[in-house]
Amino acid sequence: MKNIAVISKSDATGGGASRIAGGLVQLLNNDHKFEVHHWVGRPGINSDWYTFKLHGGQWLSLIQGALSIASRTIGLPDFITPELWIHLQRKTVDYDLYHFHDISFTFSPLALSWLVKRKPIIWTFHDCSPFTGGCIYPMDCKAHYDHCNNCPQLDLLPLGTSIDFTGYMQQYKRRLLQQWPIVPIFPSRWLATEAMKAVDFKITPVVIPNYVDTNIYKPLDRGIVKTILGLPQDRFIVLLTATNLSEARKGSNLAIEALKQMNPPPFVLAIGKSDKNQLDFFQGLSFYSTGYIYNDQLLAQYYAAADVFLFPTLADSFGCVAIETMACGTPAIAFATGGVPEIIEHNKTGWLAKTGDVQGLVDGLNYAVNNPKLLAAWRTAGLQKVQERYTKELFLAAHLKIYQKVLNNDYADL
Repeated sequence: MKNIAVISKSDATGGGASRIAGGLVQLLNNDHKFEVHHWVGRPGINSDWYTFKLHGGQWLSLIQGALSIASRTIGLPDFITPELWIHLQRKTVDYDLYHFHDISFTFSPLALSWLVKRKPIIWTFHDCSPFTGGCIYPMDCKAHYDHCNNCPQLDLLPLGTSIDFTGYMQQYKRRLLQQWPIVPIFPSRWLATEAMKAVDFKITPVVIPNYVDTNIYKPLDRGIVKTILGLPQDRFIVLLTATNLSEARKGSNLAIEALKQMNPPPFVLAIGKSDKNQLDFFQGLSFYSTGYIYNDQLLAQYYAAADVFLFPTLADSFGCVAIETMACGTPAIAFATGGVPEIIEHNKTGWLAKTGDVQGLVDGLNYAVNNPKLLAAWRTAGLQKVQERYTKELFLAAHLKIYQKVLNNDYADL
């Protein structure tokens, strides 16, 4: 049996990218064609048998942390770090293939360039950082199309430095992807297109949409779920969710602006952490805030209780939450940002507004409130699309095909 190492920032308890990585490892191990280990920078408390801490125990983690700080101090975030050496000292088997996911704070491009000369490498891009100077999303900056410099996000994580070597770091990653047979996987056509504007890949990019577990995320009786969760039966409920609702990229402030323009304003179900005083943030609105929910079953119940999901993201490569809510029978009203239009089809499975257009969100919300039959049609079309494109069976089959071809050294027609 072939052995595969999947490497990501966290396991399924982390953000969206790490959840996809952790879910993939579970699917692969359940399939029994490979033995797959998940090496993560920050494992959760109750990790599975196949999850290992990439940076080792307490002392090794302290060394890695100190070098990570030093690397940022000299302007090369995540470059001069020892994770490959730590991994090689601790790994239990000789892996036949490495599959990388989100590696900011986790794995150095220098280590990746050493490893690709010795092992087959697959790299799933969940954001723009593999082809920029380090930022997750360039937002309005266009420098990455030519040569990163004068980075406007230099003081923000994952960069977090005062010295601008973004041009060097981007060029290093570009050369790595152009010269070596790293198989790049993207969750959306949009992200693949953006990457190809910046990199002339040696291996043609592959698009594999993310998946949703329809055994967990599924429609439930809305009235019963509202009763169980203590939500109002007689109100139109709008879901607003993000890992951190205060993060500017998530656009929650624009969502609040749109909700306040409605007459009467709907009831808001807010899921996620917030750095702001919630009474001030939701002032003038009726709302219930759950905080961040780690339990998928509970999360699915809240998703199924809402009438619509308001998704005002200002930068997103895919939007896993959109397919999760769609699978629960809750269509989204969203900005047409990044890969989102590949999930939400305007006035078919949901509603799309131009990115940043608050009035467009208001129009979509009013349309949904005033047209219950069309809202029901969105639900039906969304559930059908989930079954056609976003099941775990499709996701697993696409990865198994690539693994088999790469392990056979066949990079044609991936």
